[in-house]
Amino acid sequence: MKKSIRKLLLVGVGGAVLLLVSCETISEQDCQAGNWADIGYKDGVKGKSRAKIADYVQTCSEYGAEVDRQTYLQSYDTGLTYYCTYDNGFERGRNGSSYNTVCGGSDNTEGAADFRAGYDDGYSEYELRQRYARYETDIDDLQAELQDVKARLADPAIAADEKKRLHKKKKRLIDELEDLRWDLRAFKRKYDLHWD
Repeated sequence: MKKSIRKLLLVGVGGAVLLLVSCETISEQDCQAGNWADIGYKDGVKGKSRAKIADYVQTCSEYGAEVDRQTYLQSYDTGLTYYCTYDNGFERGRNGSSYNTVCGGSDNTEGAADFRAGYDDGYSEYELRQRYARYETDIDDLQAELQDVKARLADPAIAADEKKRLHKKKKRLIDELEDLRWDLRAFKRKYDLHWD
């Protein structure tokens, strides 16, 4: 019981440290310098949330500095046009990341449509790769199970009824493996995949 309490406290302290680190959004020096055009542009190019400015306002007010919201948001929108592209959407989708809604909220509707199309195409590839990986994992698991059965059958001290049961299992595993390999080949042909 004491271990679980200690673990819970450590997780709680670790979470608090993470929370403190994640709240640190901008340095005092950056707040005082007030280069909001540069900060907004960089945040837009990185696809950060427009709501990031609220963090800056809070943090900079603690340092006695003000955020030039208009300059930040204008530059943010400019930077966002470089983020909201087909390629960035595709990369995000292909990695299996969630859809980044920042593009949908911008005035750049063409960029938003490109980003969405890229994301959808990339996510389709991600799903195909996931399905392909499941086939490979299932094949590897069946092969390992088959090797185990073969090794057990090679034991000279095996009982006759166990040997008979293992022979049936071996045949079933070979059939399943053959079916799975056929399914994988059909899957690759259907989607014209050349991965290995």
